[in-house]
This record gives sequence, structure tokens and C-alpha cells, in this order.
Amino acid sequence: MQIQTRSIPWIIIGNYFLFGSLWILLSDTLLFNLSLDFISNRQIGMVKGWFFILLTCGFLYFLLRHLLSKTQEMEKKLVESEERYRRLVESSPYGISLMHKGKINYTNQTGFDLIGIRSLDELNNRNISPVVNLEDTKRIREILKQMEVAPTSNPETVEYQLIRSNGEIIDVESTFIPITFKDEAATIIQTSDITERKRAVNDLWEAKQMIQAIISASPIATLALDMEGNIRLWNPAAEKIFGWRSEEMIGKKSQIVPEGEQDITIPEIIKHGHIVNKEVRRKRKDGSLVYLALSTAPIQDKDGHINGIMAAFMDITDKKKTEEALMKTEKLSAVGQLAASVAHEIRNPLTSVKGFIQLLKQDEFVSDKAPFLSIMLSEVDRMDSIIKDLLVLAKPQVERLSSFSIDKLLSYVLQLLSTQASLYNVYFIKEFSEEDLHLFGEENQLKQVFINLIKNAIESMPNGGRVTIRLSKTDDEFIIMIQDEGVGIPQHKIKTLGEPFYTTKEEGTGLGLLSSFKIIENHHGSITFDSTVGIGTTVTVQFPHSKEEQ
Repeated sequence: MQIQTRSIPWIIIGNYFLFGSLWILLSDTLLFNLSLDFISNRQIGMVKGWFFILLTCGFLYFLLRHLLSKTQEMEKKLVESEERYRRLVESSPYGISLMHKGKINYTNQTGFDLIGIRSLDELNNRNISPVVNLEDTKRIREILKQMEVAPTSNPETVEYQLIRSNGEIIDVESTFIPITFKDEAATIIQTSDITERKRAVNDLWEAKQMIQAIISASPIATLALDMEGNIRLWNPAAEKIFGWRSEEMIGKKSQIVPEGEQDITIPEIIKHGHIVNKEVRRKRKDGSLVYLALSTAPIQDKDGHINGIMAAFMDITDKKKTEEALMKTEKLSAVGQLAASVAHEIRNPLTSVKGFIQLLKQDEFVSDKAPFLSIMLSEVDRMDSIIKDLLVLAKPQVERLSSFSIDKLLSYVLQLLSTQASLYNVYFIKEFSEEDLHLFGEENQLKQVFINLIKNAIESMPNGGRVTIRLSKTDDEFIIMIQDEGVGIPQHKIKTLGEPFYTTKEEGTGLGLLSSFKIIENHHGSITFDSTVGIGTTVTVQFPHSKEEQ
């Protein structure tokens, strides 16, 4: 039980009054009842008085001793408590100050170190506020004024910047706590240096922004999934490659694995660790497939536990096309070498045959009896022309370049193939421009191109039909369109047209289109196919204008 020092006199007076009153009352009553002799009563009263004095002295002695002992014990505890709080305040990592009547009455060593001063006088005598921002100064003054008026108000915390005595600016956080000091309103100010914390937060924010910028700007589709397979991240490259927007995918399961394709599960990724550049097929929003290189890595929390997966998809469609083009080039190279070899071997004996036919034709006796020699010589020339076409596969041979009429060339080809068209019950429809269009190139080679294309159109219509040939001109190019009503070509086969030995005909070799592609390429032109099975095919050949034509 704690006794306040100012209560001690009242305790003594109260106890003395109570004890004296009880002694007089009880002793007088007892003497009155036991004796009638006045002298005896007087003597007993004197003894009673001295006894009372001795008794009260003893009582007061023991009472005062007890009270002094309690007071000393209280003072000792108070000193110990003050020492504990003093050490706690002095050793605190926070700057702790006491503000009373507009002045700092106390600041611990941390507070001095925080501002960079040595004494309270130096702090109170500063003419310039240590608070950097004027708005922060106004706010702090308002808080102090409010706490002076209302000491029971709630503590408030403020972040602001302080300027130290050496001119260094630091970020601090102060908590203002209202208290009562000497029966008056005062404020405890607890301040901590948060410069490093703010720098760390700023560095973390910048690092986060940098990572987000890298992910957003990356051409690689980046996905993050949780352990249930729900998508947590879907960057712009993923939107571009797969077609789904971020808001369509976040929080949902992945929809990019095509039917029948075995997906890589999260447990497999966790088991095998990182996966690097694994070629996979994935589905776009429009249903088309895309070839990708998949790389994965687990996402760990602060305790090292895996709580998600990061997946990166690099579009390798162009790479696959390049590989296919390389394989096609290798095939072309092999066919070209084969064509050159075959042409060379055939051309030598063919030259001899042609020479002997010419000798026989010069002999009038033989010539009259063998009128077919002229036909044989014409066919040998035709064979020689075919051999030249084979040599086109080996190397570009745009020879005898000249400006010629395209409509006349197409009309010649249609006349040449009219007999074959009649056999197939096919007729031609010409839709030519009224303007006489001229193209600069190798006429014989382009003649062979259109012979191959129109012949293919005729042979695609075993039950007859029509072939429409359109010729037009734009500001930049000539356009020749050949449209048939044949059986058509499946879409998956169109991309393989022009490859060596690939053909849609039972007895074809594929070399006709191959040589045609090569000739068109040498003339800087292009050829495209648009076909629907059961309806027909449209072949579009385009050649750019040249200076020689103008």
C-alpha cells in the first residue's frame, strides 16, 4: 500500500485523537464504577495520565517509524522507477523530447544526435526552424497548439524533413503525445530517422517499376500463375501473341493449350525446376496455332516456399518459317544441281541428233521422202527450250530482256492451249485492259510460266468449265489473274505449292510450278493462290513496273 507524504500529518492527528478519546472515555468510566474515594481517584488519574503519555509516545513512535519506513520505501521505488525510465529514454533509438510552454525542456541524446547539436540552449536559440518544408512547419504548430488546448487529444504522427546543423536533410517521423507536466499541458515528441527506410522503399518502388517496364516492353509473352493455375500476370506481348486482353485472363485458368496437346503441369515444373526454350504449340484466341519456345521458373515467397510459376513464351513462328525456307532452299539447290546435270547430259546427244536431222533435211532425196523431218526438227527445238527451262532451276537466266506486249503473250498462250482445252471441254474468257500493256522481261520464260498456270487450270476441270484470264494495271504493278472452276486445292496444301516434287496431280512432278516460281522471282514479281475445294482456284501474278517500260 502506497501512502502519499502530504497525508502523514493527518494520519498522525487522526490516530492520536481517536486513541486519546477512547482512553479517556474508557478509563474514566472504569474508575467511576470501581471507586468512590476522591483522593484515590486523583492518584489513579495522575498515574493514568502519565501512563497515557507514555503509551501515546510509544504509539506515536511506532506509527511514525512505520510511516517513515513506508515513505523511504516509496522514495526508493520512485528513484528506481525514475532511473529505469531515464535509462529507457536515454538509450531509446528514437529522439524523445518534452515540450512545455512552447520550449523544449528535455531531449535525449538520440534527439541531439538527430539534429546534430549538443545542448538544449543551442536548440532553443536557433533562429531558423529545423523543419525544411513550410507547410510541415505550419502543420506541426497546429498540432502542438491543439494539444496545449486539449491535453486529452489523441496522439498524431507526421512525416517531414529536418535539416541538421551540418546542412544535411533527413526524413523523419514524429509522434506527438499530449501529457500533463506540473499540472499543465505538455507534449512528448518521439522522432525517428526514416531516411534509410524511405530510400529502401523508393529503391523497391523503382525496382518494381523497372521490372514492370521490362515485362511490359518485352516482346516475350510473360505469364505468372498461382499454384491453382490461375493467371496473375499477362503482359502486352501475351496480348499480342495470343489475342486475349489482360482483363480477360487475370484470375482465370489458361486457355492457350490446344486440344490434344499435353500441357506441362505445375508439379512437373516444380519437380524439374527451370525449363528453358522447350518448343511447344499454343492456341490463339482465333483458334489458330502458334509455335513458341517456353521457359519457366518457380516463384518463391520470403520463406523460400514456391507459391507460383513464371512462364515466358517466345514466338518462334518466323524461326520455323526460316527453317522451312532453308529446307526448301536446300531442295531447290539439289533440284537445280540435278536439273543442270540432266540438262547437260541430254543437251550433248540432242545437239548431235539435231545436226543429223538438219543434214538429212538438206538432202533433197531424203527430204522429199521424209516430210516429217521438219516436225522432228521442231520437236528437237522444243526439247532444247525445255532444257533451258530446267537450267533456270540451277541459276537465274533472264536472257534477251525486252519490252513486249503482255496481252499478245497471253493471247498466244491461249491459242497454243486451245486444242487441249477443247479435249477437256474447257473454254477461255478474256478480260483484258483496253490499253496495250507492255512488260520488260524475258518473253519466252514468262510464256512458259503462263503455259504452266493455264495448263494446270485446264487439267483441274476434268468435267469441263471455263478459265477466266484477267489483265489489269495499277499505278505500281501489272496484275494477271487466272481463275478456274476446278476441284480446288485444300488450304493446308497451298503453302507447299512450288516445292520440289510436290504436286496435286497424279502424274505430275511439281517442277512446272517450281520453275515458274523461279522465273517470277527473277522478274521481281509475286504469285499467290486463293482456292476453295469444289469451287475453284484463282492464281494472281503481279509484276512491278520498270523504267524500261516507261
